[in-house]
Amino acid sequence: MTASNFAILRRLIALAIPVGVFLSLAACRVDDGPTGLLIRQAQDLQSGSSSCTVPASATATMKSEGVLDVTIPSVGENGYLFYPLVENQLGPFSGLAGADESLVEEKNNVILTAFLGRLSVANGEGFAWPEGCGDSFDYEVVTQMLPPGGSASAIVKLIQPCNAMAIFQVLDAEWQAGASPIPFVVKAKVRAKGHLGSGTIESPPFYFNVRVCYGCLQTEYTLPEAIPFRFPHVAKCSDLTTNPYVGEPCNPAQDIPILCCADTFDADGQTTSIQCPGVPIGADGK
Repeated sequence: MTASNFAILRRLIALAIPVGVFLSLAACRVDDGPTGLLIRQAQDLQSGSSSCTVPASATATMKSEGVLDVTIPSVGENGYLFYPLVENQLGPFSGLAGADESLVEEKNNVILTAFLGRLSVANGEGFAWPEGCGDSFDYEVVTQMLPPGGSASAIVKLIQPCNAMAIFQVLDAEWQAGASPIPFVVKAKVRAKGHLGSGTIESPPFYFNVRVCYGCLQTEYTLPEAIPFRFPHVAKCSDLTTNPYVGEPCNPAQDIPILCCADTFDADGQTTSIQCPGVPIGADGK
């Protein structure tokens, strides 16, 4: 090492440049390694809650995969909702040695703005997304600031309604032909995206699979009063006095068993609309 090298080294030590600075300089690189921004897990919302709230800290369990039932009406509005927990893994920027840290502007804040995604179908030979409904998305979310070490959650339409309806058409055609529809497996590759200083930052990819089925969330009943209404059977709301299967609080079409009921009928007594989850209006219903 030359005298000049030693002089440079002494200057760096004197300035006490923190690790967080070097992390922030490298954070904008997009590859499959660490960038300083990370999707930690898919948050797992529990059944029974009436509030669509995704915690900003890690839920006790993480969702390893998703299930989407395309026979539930809300699928046409929501598709499949994904709840990523995102972490800013950059260290705090402490400024120069001896400086008043209360006066130092935090340089490693990340402003979370969007999620980038790409979908592929693991089965379904010959299936293709319809025109205008492709396999990739750039989904903007409500802007959130993540300080160093901070986390935030979001609600992302991972499978867009048009994607879900395209799969419904295939599975429904199989059902109408008398076959038992085989679920599709949609594989998603997702990155979190944000601002870091004057540049952008993206997380390494997070991989998540969704099993897209025809009626499966309406068959997993174990309570005796619900078993007669397993799909494709539908209860009349006037016959229900209770509903123990109210589904997922943000999107009734995904992940958690749900019991629906028919509430309007045509002149021939055929169902014209259903409620999911079903609202009991029988003798003991409210």
